Amino acid sequence: MKKFLLMAVMAIMTLGASAQTKWYSGGQLTLGRTTTELSGVSLKSTQIAVLPEIGYNVTNNFALGAKFGVDYRKTGDSKLTTFQINPYARATYFHSKMVDLFVDGEVGFGIGRAHSHNAVTYEIGFRPGVTLNLNERFSLVAHVGFLGYQSGNRPAKRNGAPENWGLNLDSTDLMFGFYYHF
Repeated sequence: MKKFLLMAVMAIMTLGASAQTKWYSGGQLTLGRTTTELSGVSLKSTQIAVLPEIGYNVTNNFALGAKFGVDYRKTGDSKLTTFQINPYARATYFHSKMVDLFVDGEVGFGIGRAHSHNAVTYEIGFRPGVTLNLNERFSLVAHVGFLGYQSGNRPAKRNGAPENWGLNLDSTDLMFGFYYHF
């Protein structure tokens, strides 16, 4: 009986030790500013997004997670602030000791107010990224671009929400962040 109990405790400790790096948390920050010339008039757009994130590595090459937070956009005199939730499935297709390359399949939803109207944003698509593994517990991460569809309802689009279909590689789709693995 003592041997069985000792083996059970050791098995549970082994499972706990191997599961320590399955979960990760962190967040991402987006800062973007673009200037567009329209009929000789300069139109400036600003985006700031703060998105805390949590995820779970199902296997070495597949993870599930979600980003949630606040997205602020200002285009000319129009302002839009939305609260976002973006669940994703991550496929990692390249591993090395320091660098991982991955792509997130993501569905995003945001809700907020714009000039006393309900503003809704949504997106579905893919976000490629790179992770720099600093050590066993800490990583830096960057997402570059978006391939898919982004849009919103009329109040959201009138106040700066993008309506894109295809590949978007501008400064508003560059996100930097960090992860803590536990």
